[in-house]
Amino acid sequence: MTKSHIDILKNQLTELSIDESVKANLFQQIKGIEKEFIRKEFKINRMLTDKSIAVNLLKTSVDELEAHKAALSIQNKRIEEANQRLEQQNLLVSDQSKKLEENLRQLEMSYQELEQFSYIASHDLKSPLRNIASYAQLLKRRYKGQLDKQADEFIDFIVKGATHMDEIIRDLLEYSRAARENDFVQTDLNNTLEVVKFNLQQEIRENNARIESAQLPRLLINKSAISQLFQNLIGNAIKFRGDQPPVISIHCEHQSRQWLFRVVDNGVGMDECFQQKAFLPFQRINNLDRPGTGMGLAICKKVVKMHKGDIWYESKVGKGTTFNFTISEQ
Repeated sequence: MTKSHIDILKNQLTELSIDESVKANLFQQIKGIEKEFIRKEFKINRMLTDKSIAVNLLKTSVDELEAHKAALSIQNKRIEEANQRLEQQNLLVSDQSKKLEENLRQLEMSYQELEQFSYIASHDLKSPLRNIASYAQLLKRRYKGQLDKQADEFIDFIVKGATHMDEIIRDLLEYSRAARENDFVQTDLNNTLEVVKFNLQQEIRENNARIESAQLPRLLINKSAISQLFQNLIGNAIKFRGDQPPVISIHCEHQSRQWLFRVVDNGVGMDECFQQKAFLPFQRINNLDRPGTGMGLAICKKVVKMHKGDIWYESKVGKGTTFNFTISEQ
């Protein structure tokens, strides 16, 4: 039954000659049928509309899924290629790492052999050099003035050369020893500084030097190496003094897990462009007429490295020098 069928039925009912009350009752029933028809028709149309929407949404979703699937497939392929490249790089890095470890091991062995050779050579040279120096000084005492002037100069050259060589050998021994001594003990650095002052008392007295120090901490250190460090820095400050009597001040401060020390002097100073060169063995930056072998700062750097720290200086020629070094807490 359609809407047109209901309309025909209503027209036919109108033309019938029946009791009005019966006709009215029939019209009422037809109206109920018409309402029910309209309601069901609306529901059917709505279902058809919803179905169309659902079909369209499903089609769109399927299309999107297909597109996502294609994009995902491309991404997976790229990821797979990236993983392959990464595996190749990892293999390469692993191979390079093994080669680097082997090179470091060989370098460490070479360094240890060189340290041992330096120590043995320096130690074994001391005895014959001592004999040369002794006989040269004996020649100077017994025969100075008995030979000609040129012979006296030659003897002086031998004495000075032997003395200088003895200083070099002594510093080489100290330099090689600084790497081998690894006994760390809790030490009051104030006491260490007093020992250094005692060792340098003649230089301090002769140059009218003044050493000022703040309260120093108690640290786990290599006692003899740190004594050598302070002694070299203070000794250099006295040796390379300016026109005024040397004034050396020592300060320290705690920074994170390390201590920063500053040794400040009023000496001749040196150009900061030699920041790297100054800490190499046998390097003398200025005042070459003053005694020394150029090993002092190299020993200082080695001692600081032993304590997992760093060392550098701030200076201007004629304005004094500040040596900064750090010591890590053990």
